Amino acid sequence: MKLLNIVVAAALLAPVYGCKWAGLARKLVMEVEEKEQGKVVSESAVRTPNPLKESELPYYHYDSIGDFEMRWGFVNEGKEERVDLEFTLYSDIFVGIGFGCTSSKMCDMVVGNGGGRNSAFVEDYFEVDGDREPHTDEELGGTNDLEDVVLKYENYASVLRFKRKLDTGDKWDAIIKKGWMDLVYAWCEEPFCVDTHSAHAPGSWNIISVDMSGANSEIAKEIALGRGKGGSGDADCKAGSEDLCSCSQLMKRGVIDSFDDCTQEAAVEYCEQHGTCGSVATY
Repeated sequence: MKLLNIVVAAALLAPVYGCKWAGLARKLVMEVEEKEQGKVVSESAVRTPNPLKESELPYYHYDSIGDFEMRWGFVNEGKEERVDLEFTLYSDIFVGIGFGCTSSKMCDMVVGNGGGRNSAFVEDYFEVDGDREPHTDEELGGTNDLEDVVLKYENYASVLRFKRKLDTGDKWDAIIKKGWMDLVYAWCEEPFCVDTHSAHAPGSWNIISVDMSGANSEIAKEIALGRGKGGSGDADCKAGSEDLCSCSQLMKRGVIDSFDDCTQEAAVEYCEQHGTCGSVATY
């Protein structure tokens, strides 16, 4: 009965606080089960990654749609130059990123997950038709060009890291430029999407444009923390406003420690001090 009450409460609170109810309900159920089994839930288990956490990768991009994070850098020179890229999205079924495209059709993609309830995997894909299950580059006669792959599942998010030549010479790979590039990303969110053969939900994807040179990385970090406008500015900080941070965004900024601390008052206060959570897609 306790679990049922928590799930119902999560569903009712989600529209108010902007949390994705399925993920919230699953997290609350896991916490109650662990407490009932006598396990201690550590602080790190309920925190989401901090946008300014220490990283050896110098460049950063954040987008509020899906709480997408990307860190990257470059190694080697000339024809051997590679991008070293890590991205984070909240799913243990699949997450994906596409390079040089503004839709899923004819798009070079990297798709996988970090583990969690499912086996970790990652593949070098190309989606020919759009809104269909993609083919691996190898199935299309190309090559798998992902190197030094690291897959993690932490804080309810999949973290995929890999290296890849900027120009692999494979016709199914986009050339990664040190300048503005169009990217797409998507994630599998329950209950609409249930396995790797399912389509992602209509709202579980986004198109962004990122300066891969890293020139705008510091601006992105500031906006990710809500400081980009130097205060509330034109933000609408009233209860229920789209400018308010979601629960996961408040945790990401270190404002609250867990979903249990998520209140509309906390979101309004943060908005009044720092401005809209917003999206950095245009930076």
